[in-house]
Amino acid sequence: MTDDTDAPVYRQRPKPFGFEVTYRLDPAHLFVDTGRKQERIPYARIVACRLSYRPANVTSQGYRADLRIEDGRALRLGNLSWKTYFEADRQDDAYRAFITELLARVAAANPKLACVAGRPFWIWALGALAGAAMVAALAVAFAVALANAAWPLAGLTALFLVPLAGQAWAMARRNRPTPFAPPSIPPLVLPKPGRSG
Repeated sequence: MTDDTDAPVYRQRPKPFGFEVTYRLDPAHLFVDTGRKQERIPYARIVACRLSYRPANVTSQGYRADLRIEDGRALRLGNLSWKTYFEADRQDDAYRAFITELLARVAAANPKLACVAGRPFWIWALGALAGAAMVAALAVAFAVALANAAWPLAGLTALFLVPLAGQAWAMARRNRPTPFAPPSIPPLVLPKPGRSG
């Protein structure tokens, strides 16, 4: 069988100074070109997929798909394509479209595909507790600074408290473990439409 040159393609640099990886949805398999190796993974051999919200820092909106192949190997792709350690392109629309189509093809080839949104339960629970504890500690520090009229300290604490609280809430809400069927991907683990580059 020949490759489909008009097949959907997604490109991403998953690490700041690594190679760009190309993924292509051919008729019977997922084609992966890492720059050093090319591989064809039959859709039927993909047995599980986990979609999660994975921001790289407080300002980024990162999403990731973890695919597990029947031989135990894992394949990861996300919406952030890194230029440097501090700069990444968001490829939200391309990532969303590619993941949606990929899961539809895999589910058609493997009806037993296991799909889960969010992080594993124990990681999610520990992360939620740690986030709540950090936010609570900062809130207490803010209240103490206000009570003692330590205005610079109160301002500095508030500067960190607001974004940290927002990020902790987003991580807990978006990454709650939830099984799903490929036609109904939970919107919290995919970027919103309308953003590319």
